Amino acid sequence: MRSKVTASLILIVIITIVAGIINYQGLVAKNARLVPKLGLDLRGGVRIVLEAQDTEGVPATSEAIDAAVSVIDKRINALGVSEAIAVREGANSKRIIVELPGWEDPEKAKELIGKTALLEFKTEDGTVVVSGGNLKDAKLVFSQEQDSMGEPQIAFTLDADGTAAFAAATEANLGKTISIYLDSQLLMSPTVDSAITDGQGVITGGFTAEQAGNYALLLRSGSLPVKVVTVVEQVVGPSLGSVFVRRSQLAAVAAFVLIVLWMFFVYRYLGLVSGAALLLYANILMAAYLVLRATLSLPAIGGAILSIGMAVDANCIIFERIREELTGKKTVKGAIAAGFSRAFRAVFDSSLTVLVSTAFLFYFGTGSVRGFAVTLALGVLVSMFTAVFASHTLTDLLLTPAIAKQSRKFLG
Repeated sequence: MRSKVTASLILIVIITIVAGIINYQGLVAKNARLVPKLGLDLRGGVRIVLEAQDTEGVPATSEAIDAAVSVIDKRINALGVSEAIAVREGANSKRIIVELPGWEDPEKAKELIGKTALLEFKTEDGTVVVSGGNLKDAKLVFSQEQDSMGEPQIAFTLDADGTAAFAAATEANLGKTISIYLDSQLLMSPTVDSAITDGQGVITGGFTAEQAGNYALLLRSGSLPVKVVTVVEQVVGPSLGSVFVRRSQLAAVAAFVLIVLWMFFVYRYLGLVSGAALLLYANILMAAYLVLRATLSLPAIGGAILSIGMAVDANCIIFERIREELTGKKTVKGAIAAGFSRAFRAVFDSSLTVLVSTAFLFYFGTGSVRGFAVTLALGVLVSMFTAVFASHTLTDLLLTPAIAKQSRKFLG
């Protein structure tokens, strides 16, 4: 039994140390890869308003505008934790509002958002053999060829239809060129030496690494189905700012102290276990935010606060169950084992319902709603680890023979 507790304790210590190092790098050392990102309401950023326009043969229909919003959303907010937003101004509006927290350059934002990103492979007679719609994947790579070692390139993979069309086109144009265009701009015109039948290739064009990465992102997200023009662009200042951040920090510390004091008053030694688990929870959750590059905004903070409540609530459910077991004349050790085992179902079921809700929020939501769903789900998963596994381990560790004889002092 003690060996199991020891192994569990070692795992908890390792996770705590790793999370602590990540938090130190991001919050104290200000490592650029881990420094926390603040949302538009805390840090400011760029807000751009786009308007869809009719062009010859491509009218700006409601369906096309909705599709454009979807493409832009993929470009700016693939996971939802960046808190970037792309929404229509109204149900019947032709305008799309885009908000990018932390951005300072509207021109760079417009280049990423408003670019059509129409990829075309054309033969010498101008026939389009493959388009961006046939792309399965595109990513930044660096050349391994001796004459172009380290040159940024775009590696692409075609879908089944594109692979078949490209194989037929390359076989029919041996010794000729097939040019690659992006938004009608020539990127390269390689000569076909042999038929390409695997649907894979690279695009070169004297790119910088940033350009190749941005092009790959644009191609992965798809081309805009309708022309959009920028009608408003502005750099937005933080609506809440540093004062709110400082007050939030003070509120968080005060709330934590009050929770620990209350839990100790009600549950004695187990209240201390709950406080230690809550510290571990905050440590792991913040590290997860930093690793995922989650943007700390009001929705993200709201998700974290809700999950803190669930973590403490789970401890209360478990401790009350232990108290009930003690009334049945069980030993303290037996009551703890039964309490954690029998309360687990209730804790698991409540966490699962929240996770199902967050899954629906993430799937159907956009922007900050998806960010809230991600941070809440992450908090629930971490709280399950700390409130059940870590609390159980710390409780077993705290249960010395002397304390085990004093059930009232142990639980209150």
